[in-house]
Formats: sequence, C-alpha cells, structure tokens
Amino acid sequence: MIGPVMSAGFKIMRFTRLSRRRWVTAMLLACFFLAASPRCGTAAEAYYISAYWAKHSPDRFMDILTRLSPEFERSYLVALAGGYVFHRWKGFRFELEGQGVLHTGMQHHPEINGLIAARWMDFPWDHWVDTRIAFGEGLSYAFRRPYLEPRRDPEEAESTRLLNYLMVEVEFVIPGMPQWSKFVRVHHRSGAAGLFGGVEGGSNFIGTGIRYMF
Repeated sequence: MIGPVMSAGFKIMRFTRLSRRRWVTAMLLACFFLAASPRCGTAAEAYYISAYWAKHSPDRFMDILTRLSPEFERSYLVALAGGYVFHRWKGFRFELEGQGVLHTGMQHHPEINGLIAARWMDFPWDHWVDTRIAFGEGLSYAFRRPYLEPRRDPEEAESTRLLNYLMVEVEFVIPGMPQWSKFVRVHHRSGAAGLFGGVEGGSNFIGTGIRYMF
C-alpha cells in the first residue's frame, strides 16, 4: 500500500515541477516575441519608476476585485519598482517591471518580483480624467516564508518562497503633469492553484502609489 502511494506522490511532484518549468518557459517566450515584434503606434518606448504602499487583506483575490469592500489586517508593504515599455499595440501598452518590496507588521522580510504587464490606455473619458487599467503576471520570491500565507487555513499547504505573482492596477494621470500618475494596485502572491510547491493559498495587499515616466 505504501509503495503505490509514494510512487503516486513522486509522480505528482514531478508533474508540478514540469508544469512550473513550462509556465516559466512560456513567460520567457512571450516576453521575447513581444519584444522582438514590430513596434505599433506612434509613441516611443519609455521607462518608469514607481513607489507604493499597501496593506494586507485576508480576502481572496477575486473577492477583492468583485466586492470592492475588503477587510484589512495590520501588515504592510512598501515597494519600489522600475519598468520598461517595450511594445505598443492599438490601445495596449506592454511593460516589463521589477520590484523590490519590504514587509512590516505581521511579517518581516524582503521580497523581489518580476512581471510582464498589459496596460489599456484608451477610455472615452480620458479628456476629463486620463485613466489606464493594467494586469500583470510574473514570479515572486520572498526571502523568508511569509507568515500570512496561506491565510492560516489548514486546508492550504504551507507557503514557499517562490510563488506566482499577479497585480491589477487602476492608474490616473495627474492633470497638467503628463509624466506623473497616481495608481491603486492589488499586489498578489499565490501558488496558482497548487502549481508552485502544492501551495493553494496566497496573500493580497491593496495600496496606492505614484509613478514617473521618462
């Protein structure tokens, strides 16, 4: 009985490792092909730096996006990010972003994240309030196992340092200062339904920041 169970366990672990490698490979290929493809649109590439502060929410990612009334706990992060706009297509802007993050409060550790983001730039009310919406996908590495993952739910396995990273952001350009903008962001780490080390849980931080394009 023990032999077949152990054999099945090793097969699951091997499948998880292969799936994670395929996921990383797919992300790298997507970055390569987008960066190598012909540029569309008239705007030139640009760089940016961002800084933001966020507070932890025990709510799940989709609940935060759909209910818009999250609960909060006394754990925080501050982040400094740098990015590169490498492609524009119709109303979209594609970016590569790297982040350095420091956690305080209920957990204390640094974190680094790398992601590719797609930002929709065109809304009918932009002549009143220039608005953009972005979605980002990438990898997150914590230098210590986060205490807040996996939300203290016994059905969710212990967290690991390397997890999937997601972000959703709404950005508003400051009137009269086109290089400057403010934004609200959901900063999310999770095991991507068990793809990373069997982790089912994750963490969500909701915050606001400022960005400068150059």
